[in-house]
Amino acid sequence: MSGLFGLLFTRLTLPSPSVIQGKTILITGANTGLGREAARHALALGASTVILGVRTLSKGEDAKANIEASTRCTDKGKVLVWPIDLESFASVQAFASRVRKHVVIDGGRLDMAIMNAGIASVEYAVTRDGWERGIQVNVLSTALLSLELLPLLLRTKERDPSAQPHLTLLTSDIHKSIKFAERNENHILTALNDEEQWKKSQAAGGATERYGVTKLMDLFITIEIARLVPRDESGNPTVIVNAVAPGFCKSDLLTREKAPWILKLIQALIARTVEEGSKTLLHAATQGVETHGKSLENQVIADPGKVVTSPGAAAVREKVWAEITAVLHNVDPQVRTEY
Repeated sequence: MSGLFGLLFTRLTLPSPSVIQGKTILITGANTGLGREAARHALALGASTVILGVRTLSKGEDAKANIEASTRCTDKGKVLVWPIDLESFASVQAFASRVRKHVVIDGGRLDMAIMNAGIASVEYAVTRDGWERGIQVNVLSTALLSLELLPLLLRTKERDPSAQPHLTLLTSDIHKSIKFAERNENHILTALNDEEQWKKSQAAGGATERYGVTKLMDLFITIEIARLVPRDESGNPTVIVNAVAPGFCKSDLLTREKAPWILKLIQALIARTVEEGSKTLLHAATQGVETHGKSLENQVIADPGKVVTSPGAAAVREKVWAEITAVLHNVDPQVRTEY
């Protein structure tokens, strides 16, 4: 089931505690909404460590206290609150370094990394790094962090061959309705970064156009990183990389921005609660090799549409990925894009 029917009539489930117990789970954007509720579910299901990646430490500490109280967690070392601001490449790198220290130096592990943080910009704004906010947060920084964490997920697999690490990116089925006129530009990211082009795109495609474009690019990132992952002797990926669309949820995504009132009204009437929608995050981060490089909706593998699967789309995806990795290599020349 997909679309409105799937949203209203799919009964979502949580994974078995057996696949969560003892695991270290990292979730970005975890101080509120889907991220916080996914962290709450993970702790209740027996995760040994839950890393909350948050933009504001005070809000992260509040979320931690709330999660610990609701799950009756008395072990104060189980929930870690670490700062990360996806509007800053330096912040992403500092966060990744902290995770690297946890895994490589401190002897910890990283079993599941859920790239939940994102924004739905409805006004043009530029980050300190010179990128339109939505492009940097949802695309460039998400790709950078995913690539920085992949070797750490692989290290967990090397240390514990019985483990099945996961990298899961948050997407949205809204990408199926976008116009994405920039796909025909010589340099797609440059076009997306241009203020006049941004205004034209929003005028032609509506308030959700640019958000949909960034979510399409997250699908592209998922496919391309899945292709990077080494395979074991049986031909299975050593880290499962997939994407999940949690459906329309009553999250803070719209309230943080000046979203049209009609979207907020629809959200209030039919959207899933964040407690319910967050189940899809943990579900995706515990699924098997059949989901590698795939997108899930309503807890099943979904057809992402021709904008992702057509031969022309494949060429656009490869072009976008080449542009993304070129940007990221300028940020961190050591970031791995080959294995």
